[in-house]
Amino acid sequence: MKRGVTYIVTLVSIGLLYFGSLYVVSRPSSSFSTSFSDSKSELLNRDPNEDANLQVPLSSDELFDTTEDDSLANDEYTIVDIKPICDKLPIVEQREKAVIVILVRNNELNPMRRTLRQFEDRFNRKYNYPYVFLNDEPFNDEFKKAISAMTDAEVKFGIVPKSMWSVPSHVNQTVMDAQLKDYASRNIMYGGSLSYRHMCRFNSGFFYRHPLLKDYDYYWRVEPGVEFYCDLDYDPFKFMRENNKEYGFTITLKEIPETIPSLWDHTIKFAHQHELNTTLLNFFGGPNGGYNLCHYWSNFEIASLNFWRDERYQAYFDYLDSTGNFFYERWGDAAVHSLAAGLFLDKNQVHFFDDIGYKHDNFAHCVDDGIYGKCMCPENIPNFDSQWGSCLSSWKNYPEEGHRWDFAKNGLEYLESGQIVHKPGLAVDILLQ
Repeated sequence: MKRGVTYIVTLVSIGLLYFGSLYVVSRPSSSFSTSFSDSKSELLNRDPNEDANLQVPLSSDELFDTTEDDSLANDEYTIVDIKPICDKLPIVEQREKAVIVILVRNNELNPMRRTLRQFEDRFNRKYNYPYVFLNDEPFNDEFKKAISAMTDAEVKFGIVPKSMWSVPSHVNQTVMDAQLKDYASRNIMYGGSLSYRHMCRFNSGFFYRHPLLKDYDYYWRVEPGVEFYCDLDYDPFKFMRENNKEYGFTITLKEIPETIPSLWDHTIKFAHQHELNTTLLNFFGGPNGGYNLCHYWSNFEIASLNFWRDERYQAYFDYLDSTGNFFYERWGDAAVHSLAAGLFLDKNQVHFFDDIGYKHDNFAHCVDDGIYGKCMCPENIPNFDSQWGSCLSSWKNYPEEGHRWDFAKNGLEYLESGQIVHKPGLAVDILLQ
């Protein structure tokens, strides 16, 4: 009996010792509680201005780093800034010599910000390519601050020189004014706008010569109000360089014929004068049918600046400019750029960016890649690729090797089929076998 009582007392003692030790271990000390309360009070009553240089550990491992050398402690932290500067951002890979070019006015700030937000989210926050914003008048402080706040990339704001945005001396202003009135009376889009003509001429023959672009080889043209729908997880500039591409587009469509009544004839005349040999020009028309009005829509362009800087293109633009028809008619830079590609490039030097979802006005290109894809295509605007007026199916059907169409000064044109077309004067076709 005594042995049993002793056994029970022993068990109770062990139990008391065990639970007592747990209480002692789990109970916070009064000094710790006081320290924690004081720290909490200090944080709550901190002067907000003292947080400007608040240091935050990069990871929990670094928080508990036991390195004894205090001189290395600052390397374990990063300073929290309202807007990180470029040298604090991770470099994904070596960037190309490329730039985002945007021609915009101060009163277009809101649509520009919406576009820039999408462009940054879809692409540029990963690569931080620099921006060049251009305007024919100075940007105001509100515009510059509002735009700069939306990106960590370098941003430059420039003015278009008057020499690039004015009526040249060889243009007869009396004739020009009459033409503007005529175009306006016929309700041709932008027909009465002189500013629109300045813009088209600038984009055709001057933007690539602006001093702010001199250090770059490639550009991506973006306009206020356009939309981007697909995440882009590769560098299109690197793709262009590695694949020897000179020009990239997303939408190709028909031009308004009343805006360019003589552009095709002048292009063919230039081809004869310079005895050009072409393989892509036949996509845009033929020796008998003339211009089919197809062109790459230039409000989206990813292209080589050196293509426009080439003396061949410069000669083409100078010739077109000498006619005065950027002002007498309403030549757009989209048609000019497209026909230049037809004159000087092969099809394999032009790329269709099928994976970039894009919308300008009521025209959109976006391929729905499913609920697990990278695109969120608009539900209220159909994909223009297969709509009336699109030239995409013709582009896809045009052979990679193109069609031969060579020009001679004497008016002869040599075609792939072996035909020779003679144009001694005003589009007089004489077929020679």
